[in-house]
Amino acid sequence: MNLSQARETLDDMIHSPVRFTLVAALSSVDSADYQTLREELGISYSLLSKHAGILEEVGYLKITKGFDGRTQMTRMSLTRQGREAFQKHLSALDRIVQGLS
Repeated sequence: MNLSQARETLDDMIHSPVRFTLVAALSSVDSADYQTLREELGISYSLLSKHAGILEEVGYLKITKGFDGRTQMTRMSLTRQGREAFQKHLSALDRIVQGLS
């Protein structure tokens, strides 16, 4: 794959810094709760909701709501499609980082 092909392989849905960080965080776990993600990413609730919604809309992210006792919990997890898209995106980034070699 040459650099042009690698650039074209980058996934615009993942490439945003917030979405990239969110997908990277979720790629290392089965799921994570909203509060933990918000704190780890250092972003506001509204920004997390906005970017999670974009990823959910394209099928990369699954958002589930439930209760832990009386406390409402929102959990997020990557779908299989999301995990595959992230790996493809990382492969393209790796190729780009190699430069002309």
